[in-house]
Amino acid sequence: MTRNSGRTRAGRSHHVFDGLLLLTVAVTMFLGSGIPAHAQSPLHPMEFSPEQLLEFGHHLFSEQEYFRAIGEYQRFLFLYPDHPQAQNAALRIVQCYFRGKRWHRALGAVNTFLRDYPQSSLRWEARFLKARTLGELGRGEEARKEYESIIEDQPERPLVAEAWYLIGLSYAKEGRWLEADQALSQVGSEDWFYARAKNVQQIVAEESETKQKNPSLAGLLAALLPGAGHLYCDRPRDAAIAFVFTGVFAWATYEAFNQDHEGVGVGLGLITAAFYGGNIYSAVNVAHKYNDREEQRRQERLAPYGKISFDQPRAPSVSLSLKFYF
Repeated sequence: MTRNSGRTRAGRSHHVFDGLLLLTVAVTMFLGSGIPAHAQSPLHPMEFSPEQLLEFGHHLFSEQEYFRAIGEYQRFLFLYPDHPQAQNAALRIVQCYFRGKRWHRALGAVNTFLRDYPQSSLRWEARFLKARTLGELGRGEEARKEYESIIEDQPERPLVAEAWYLIGLSYAKEGRWLEADQALSQVGSEDWFYARAKNVQQIVAEESETKQKNPSLAGLLAALLPGAGHLYCDRPRDAAIAFVFTGVFAWATYEAFNQDHEGVGVGLGLITAAFYGGNIYSAVNVAHKYNDREEQRRQERLAPYGKISFDQPRAPSVSLSLKFYF
């Protein structure tokens, strides 16, 4: 009897607990249904004006956060494709890729800009950027054609002068001195790029006097006389080493055979052949290295003259549209 009464009390307690749980759930659902939807979630999507989006993109650009800036400009173009500043944002995307050294993406972006905004006041900036991007991709001939196309369209005089300047600079970077000098001569004394053009012309005149070394000739001279190839490449110390070591082992080989020491002669002959062949290989390699150093030095001299600000005014309308304030 006691055991059954205990089971009865336990069963009642279980039923009471289930009832209270169901009641709690029902009350919660009832109260929740009466709360306005906007009050149930404290989170609201942040809304920015187009000006704020664009300003934030410009801020990231000024901080050299180019790839984050691209995201903001793309967001702006997606949300406000017809905004008056849409073309400005599209051009900034090109500039971001260019400054971030993503040349292929920059070329794709600038082609898109020129297709979408063919009559934009920023088209000159875009065309210059396209030419500069082609140059960075090593497509110098295409870059020069783009500059020549700008000249043929007969824009204002400052644009023509800049195009001639960049054509000349492109030729100079390739070591085409005559073409470089001719193009740079098209920049007049009244043009903004005149001083730069004259400086580059001075470099062209000096570098045109510098002769590169012919690797084939260096190898031939080394074959005729060990050390001569190195001497041709302005390496007198290496020339002396090659001449002395090859000469000493050649003499030792001769003496060994002359004294009927064939085994020693063969060993010394192999060493002599190794020095002789190494002398030829080294002379050719030294000639290549000489040319590489000269090329690097020339590019370093020209590099400062290729740095042109994106905000360099190219036309009155462009200079106004490309200036940003933070």
